[in-house]
Amino acid sequence: MRVAFFHGLESKPFSEKNQILIEQYGEDNVYAPAMDYRDPWLFDTVLKEIRERDIELLIGSSMGGYFAYCLSTMTGIPTVLFNPAVIGRSFDPVVEMGLISSKHRVILGINDDVIDPIKSSAYFAEYGIGEFEYHREDIGHRIPREVFIRWVT
Repeated sequence: MRVAFFHGLESKPFSEKNQILIEQYGEDNVYAPAMDYRDPWLFDTVLKEIRERDIELLIGSSMGGYFAYCLSTMTGIPTVLFNPAVIGRSFDPVVEMGLISSKHRVILGINDDVIDPIKSSAYFAEYGIGEFEYHREDIGHRIPREVFIRWVT
């Protein structure tokens, strides 16, 4: 399976999460670019890459989760979204929203004090495109290793 991973706004481009994905799917099957969410051309660049690489699953955390969701509405690629910043963002990156439906697995930290999990669920209920499967974890905004592994492997 070919996957793409988008880190959060203040996260490092290469982290333990990247390594977990590489171990699970193989280095050639993981696209995990450094994300400069303030770059107005980032969305178009990444959209082109995921299409060229024939990505089969989009994974994102926080701002990366919002970004993955937006890409999914343009491509129909399923997602795994960890505390996606669909609300409460510190700024709005340049993204596009399409109308293509897909499946979304949304992992919400019930103790998240950055992105409100209740408001996130309400956002998807009102504006979401696709099918949503919610899972609540007893975590905050940061995703512990074992939680990440549970939902991406």
